[in-house]
Amino acid sequence: MQSSKARRLIRLLATCLWLPLAILVLSVIRFGGLPTDGGLGGPLAVAAMVGSMVLFTWIAAIPLTVALALLLRRARIVAYACGAVLGPITVFGALIGGLFGPIGILAYPLVFSAPAWVALGITVLVQRNRTDAQPAESA
Repeated sequence: MQSSKARRLIRLLATCLWLPLAILVLSVIRFGGLPTDGGLGGPLAVAAMVGSMVLFTWIAAIPLTVALALLLRRARIVAYACGAVLGPITVFGALIGGLFGPIGILAYPLVFSAPAWVALGITVLVQRNRTDAQPAESA
């Protein structure tokens, strides 16, 4: 029982890597490659810069990923629609938020995950009303 919960948690945390990977791909497309030395102190400084960006964007992806995972169990089409719309917006929001530092990287994706949480809440209420409205079976 515990191993299945641990596997689900590991799978969820691995799924959250979509945002750092998207940011890296976008930076490679935009700037023609990963950051180079630029006089910052060598490859170690570049690794620290990229590593901190990956860490903060990975943490920032957790709210949207959890909302979409919960929504996927209840309403698959709504989850796909939210993911298709909010995913790219979140990537660009995290990219713009990077200009404001780690707090911006965390704040923008958190705000952009709110519509998915609202959709989850509405879905829960609609499904609860459907189950409450069904008549009891007579014997």
